[in-house]
Amino acid sequence: MNSVYDFRIIRVLRRRLGLTLQTLASRAGLTYPTVESVETNKTLPSLKTLDALAGALQVSTSGLIGLAERKLVQKRRAKVEGHATGRTKADKGLENCRVARYDKGKLIRVTAETGDFVHVMGLHEDVHEFCYVLSGCVELCIEDKTYRLGPDDTILFDGLLDHSYTQIETGEYLTVHLPKDIRDIERLFEGKPEQVSEQ
Repeated sequence: MNSVYDFRIIRVLRRRLGLTLQTLASRAGLTYPTVESVETNKTLPSLKTLDALAGALQVSTSGLIGLAERKLVQKRRAKVEGHATGRTKADKGLENCRVARYDKGKLIRVTAETGDFVHVMGLHEDVHEFCYVLSGCVELCIEDKTYRLGPDDTILFDGLLDHSYTQIETGEYLTVHLPKDIRDIERLFEGKPEQVSEQ
C-alpha cells in the first residue's frame, strides 16, 4: 500500500495494552483479517474501521490518525558540519563533531584528542542537552561551573547556557539536543526521512 499513513502504530498500541490481534478484532467488532491487513499496512482502512479500532485501543480516532501520520522510524547519517547553519565565528571544534539533525533535535558524536576544545553554540536552539561520555575524560564548563566527566558519566543541562567541552584525555562523547517544547518533539516524527545510501 502506498500511503502517507503508517498504521503499524496499531500494533504498537495493541501490544502496549497486552491485546492479541484476535482480542483487538473482537473488541472493535471487526474480523481478524481486517485488523491484520490494517495493522500490516496491506489496506487503507475506512473511517468507520478506524473509529472502531480507536475505541478498542482507548484513543480518539483523530489521535490514531495523527499517530499514523508520524514516521515511526527515521534514519539519518551523521555528518561533519563544515558550514553549519547558525554557526558563529566564536564556534570552535566543530570539525570534531558528527551531527545527525532531526529538525530541532540533534545527536552529536564528538571524537577529540587531549587538549581539544569544543564550543559550538551555533548548533544550539532552545533545547535540553544530554551528554554521555563513552571514553576518555572531558571537562564541561557551563557558565562559571566546571564538571569533570569520565566513561559512562552523564549530565543534563539547559543547552542555551553558554558551555564548552575540553578534552582532558582522548576519547568520545555523545550529546543529544532535545527540544523543550513538546510540539517541536512531535514535529520530529513528522519530518521526511533523508535519503541515505546503504554502504
